Amino acid sequence: MTIEQLLAAVGIYAGTFVVGAISSILPIVCIEVFVVAVAVTTPAVAAVPLVILATCGQVLGKLPVFFAMRRLASLPGRHRRHLDRAQRWLARPGTHPTLVLAASAVFGLPPFSLVATAAGALGISAQTFCLVIAAGRAARFSILIAVASQAG
Repeated sequence: MTIEQLLAAVGIYAGTFVVGAISSILPIVCIEVFVVAVAVTTPAVAAVPLVILATCGQVLGKLPVFFAMRRLASLPGRHRRHLDRAQRWLARPGTHPTLVLAASAVFGLPPFSLVATAAGALGISAQTFCLVIAAGRAARFSILIAVASQAG
């Protein structure tokens, strides 16, 4: 199913939510490109619902991955050394997992898909995870829509 077919079937708002959720699991689907394309082709009044729906899709799409990583982190095994290395990296002075997650959610650096995946294993609570990525992604989508609206 193409994006055009999805939007024709469910509409722009449900489509935004669905693309947000899918893109949070499959990084080959780019929510940023979708949000910009929709922002350029829809009235400015649609901006707030687009930000909310894209953000909700991203958060809900990341939650199963977050909880799976949390579970994986509690299991013994060879993956433990990778998790320990990530925890040591984030425990450096001046580095905090929540701040790294927030920066990643807004700016995409370090890559959001990697940081959000690792967050479950790094001791970030589910509530903090949801709040931080929701705020960060909403800011990111708001900026993208504002820039696209000015350019379009």
